[in-house]
Amino acid sequence: MVLDFSKIKNSKNLLAFSGGVDSTALFFLLLNSKTPFDLAIVNYNIRDQSKDEVKHALEIEKKYDKKIYLKEQDLSSTSNFEKTARDIR
Repeated sequence: MVLDFSKIKNSKNLLAFSGGVDSTALFFLLLNSKTPFDLAIVNYNIRDQSKDEVKHALEIEKKYDKKIYLKEQDLSSTSNFEKTARDIR
């Protein structure tokens, strides 16, 4: 299977990055195809692992010379997490 990134090669792109397997794989596919992109990550501060995920994203930012847009948000007191998280994104 060949992925075609030609439609986004000449535009500014933003990868919604979670630090998980899917977004990390897409990160390296974009990187290897020389497609220009930066990273965006939203930390809702709900899970203990979220601090590690942000740290991982910041390490990738430095190692691969990418810009990261980081939004810190505390949603611990919201009654409808999914809707509030969608609104923030």
